[in-house]
Amino acid sequence: MASLLKVIRPGFIAQPSAALKAFATSRFSTFTAPRAEAIDTPTTASTFTSSTTAPSTASSQHEEEPLSSFHTPLQAWIRDFKTNEPKDLIQLQRKVFGAPLRKDILHRVVVWQRDAERQGTQSTKSRGEVSGTTRKAAPQKGRGAARVGSLRTPQRRGGGLAFGPKPRDHSSELPRKVQDMGLRIALSTKFAQDQLVIVDDLSLDSHKTRQFEAIQRRHGWDSVLVVAHAENQNLWRATSNLQQVDVAVMQEADVLRLLKRQMVVIDRQSVRYLEKKLKI
Repeated sequence: MASLLKVIRPGFIAQPSAALKAFATSRFSTFTAPRAEAIDTPTTASTFTSSTTAPSTASSQHEEEPLSSFHTPLQAWIRDFKTNEPKDLIQLQRKVFGAPLRKDILHRVVVWQRDAERQGTQSTKSRGEVSGTTRKAAPQKGRGAARVGSLRTPQRRGGGLAFGPKPRDHSSELPRKVQDMGLRIALSTKFAQDQLVIVDDLSLDSHKTRQFEAIQRRHGWDSVLVVAHAENQNLWRATSNLQQVDVAVMQEADVLRLLKRQMVVIDRQSVRYLEKKLKI
């Protein structure tokens, strides 16, 4: 530590920049509240030198030990669904909503989901399945031409298809841990891009579409996924004929749905359910 302090310029320690203070207090920072306040307190190089040379007790070492940024909780606003006004703060688990971006994991999960969505009902007829006569097309010998057998061969018009597709299962396999990691990365990406809105309640007074359209227009949500903790008939009926709006219960939240829509609106109960489900 002493060798590291010799390299640090005293002016940088005594006068921290305003940009560093702003970054420390933002929600994208990994600084805790005590560490952010410590930046505002000017400290000279002599203070660091004296503290490193003097013997310290076990309690002071415990207080100066920095906390791991990966275990520091995140904070987000809980907003009103109709007015978008902030109402309260919620603590989010950094392991679920602060995971690093992994495009390769997202790609694997999306390919796995799209494989499972394929119907696999395509079917073509082979030469033994098409309708037609079974007689020999021409005599075997005496014509001076090539031998001709069935009239239902693939090279003839109206014949069967060689090596055509048949009904099959297109689904692939993906480890469960990779699936959960993909969901954590998708949630963290939406949170980092400020595209995750946490609300207290998703209730609507009516099932009319114009009420949800007014909320969508007021908040500027062009494409939105609404994740509710339980089935909401008014919400489902109000959004059933809107092409850019999807509604899902918390058990049905997946990577493909999160990435298809620009904004994600989720209630408090669904957040706690996902944190419990995706906890490492």
